Amino acid sequence: MSRSNKELVCHFLEEVVNRGNTHLLPELVAPDHVRHAPDGDLYGPEGMRIELHEWRLGFPDLELAIEDLIEEGDRVVSRFVLRGTHRGVFLATPATGQRVEVAGIGVDRIQQGRLAESWISFDGLGLLRQLGGEMTAR
Repeated sequence: MSRSNKELVCHFLEEVVNRGNTHLLPELVAPDHVRHAPDGDLYGPEGMRIELHEWRLGFPDLELAIEDLIEEGDRVVSRFVLRGTHRGVFLATPATGQRVEVAGIGVDRIQQGRLAESWISFDGLGLLRQLGGEMTAR
């Protein structure tokens, strides 16, 4: 049974991001997948597994809540909010115990029933501020 692109993205976000079931990555993410984000590109299911592992180390209770989900052709756009408690090192910042909430948007291109390419943007500056980081002028 094939699922819609929207269902695929929902399944990925719920099972992999929220529940940490990274063993599903090869089933849901194409081997040549590219994830584009301001902090650099990641490649394939293994790149995604490493990134999720880093987020989970910093925020063991990480949860992604979908606010909007729009499907158009082979693309799915998600507006989301990430929430979690900073209980481990993240971006070289030691655990603060701070509860954070970060808004973001993702665009996923689906090909042959798997994520083929993703564009992610989230409020990284807002995240750093919530963790107590300061920005300095150059």
